[in-house]
Amino acid sequence: MISQSQEMRMRQRLTRQQVLVSRLLGLSSEDLEQEIKNEIEENPFLEEVIEDTAPASQQESDTDSETAELIDPNDENYPQSIYDYDDYRSARNRSDDSDDGPAIQQADETSFQSMLLEQLQLRPITERERVIGTELIGNIDESGYITRSIGVIADDLAIRRNLDATDEEVEKVLKIIQTFEPAGVGARNLQECLSIQLHRKNDADADTLANAITIVDKYFDDFANKRFEKICRLLNISEEELSEIDDLIRSLNPKPSNGDNNVVQTIIPDFFVYRNGDKLTFSINERNLPKLRKDTAFIERLQEQASRQNASQQRETQRFIDKHTDDAEIFISAVEQRYNTLSLVMGAILKRQQKYFLTGDIADLKPMLQKNIAEDTGLDISVISRVVNQKYAHTEHGVVLLKDLFSNAMAKDDGSDVATRAIKEQLKTIVENEDKSKPLTDEELRQLLQEKGFTMARRTVAKYREALDIPTARLRKEL
Repeated sequence: MISQSQEMRMRQRLTRQQVLVSRLLGLSSEDLEQEIKNEIEENPFLEEVIEDTAPASQQESDTDSETAELIDPNDENYPQSIYDYDDYRSARNRSDDSDDGPAIQQADETSFQSMLLEQLQLRPITERERVIGTELIGNIDESGYITRSIGVIADDLAIRRNLDATDEEVEKVLKIIQTFEPAGVGARNLQECLSIQLHRKNDADADTLANAITIVDKYFDDFANKRFEKICRLLNISEEELSEIDDLIRSLNPKPSNGDNNVVQTIIPDFFVYRNGDKLTFSINERNLPKLRKDTAFIERLQEQASRQNASQQRETQRFIDKHTDDAEIFISAVEQRYNTLSLVMGAILKRQQKYFLTGDIADLKPMLQKNIAEDTGLDISVISRVVNQKYAHTEHGVVLLKDLFSNAMAKDDGSDVATRAIKEQLKTIVENEDKSKPLTDEELRQLLQEKGFTMARRTVAKYREALDIPTARLRKEL
């Protein structure tokens, strides 16, 4: 039997502008700049506003705008900083006094491979071997390693270069490439990379070098897992001799193509936070963002042309005008809404973390969740998540990733709350200052944290240690 009934349903559909705003919120200043340029290219009704001077718009957190003269970070004379992040730092670059090392530009993959190809051309090899060598060099990654198997590269030679090469032929040419500079290039793993470098060493003590080669070639797993007593027993050497061997191995380059492996990355801040006394202000980085407006002159010219067209052409022209005008208005509005949302969220963050921004001391970081900022601003928590994702703030204490400002709370013994990130920093400091010959166990770390007022279980300490990528006590041991 067929029956009819009425049912009411509520549906929420996002408008085009809401979808666009949501996407723009997740973009960094650099990505937004490219997005705006792309939109200008695609929409003929969007144009960039060319201004002689563009005064920076400054948003205040919870302070007055009557302030002493402050540097405007959007000014072209404002000193832009470059912040260095280490992809890898070998032991020879480490210092007990400082972690800072000379920053160099990361090796360009194309120029690096060109250098290897030049060395290949200088070798007295057959044309067949040269083709194999070219294919092998093309498979060397940004760290100087060949991570694909010999068999797969042989298959590629057959498919791409119509060359039926055996695994033995490919292996032979690989051994030639492994004699190239820099030493260690063309290795298939870290062990082989270190072994290649050691076999080419001629400036080390003979006994130390011989033992280092033996350790890397035969006992690398024991060495990597710091089974020092076992190695001393196997080679019949003292801990002092093993210490010299350890220094030699650590002086080698684990990533041949990266030189000293100090990679320079330029971070473009999305916000600038600066102070006047005990008051904080901030501005959104708009230095390279084009200012947008509708090209009304072009729209009027099209409308004038349409007036001289027939009815069909007029309808087509009007559809074109309506569509691109609507798109331009939506995009301009979305960019403005993004700016307002970023201002609202950053203002709330600054207010909650005022002490931290003033001192730069991680101990002054208050527990803060994204839902707290959502409550402060009246925005949805998903919006907060997009705003803080991959956004950086430039402060007088350095560059801060906004996501790092969010942390759960843990109660101290005195009843006050502390951010878990502050506890992790305390843990990190304790480990950095420990006696490396007798690293602290998780239980010992727990006891030291408890002395500082942080009471927690040993498994919690282990969780924080793992989150900081700190190995277990056995793996932290040094000679």
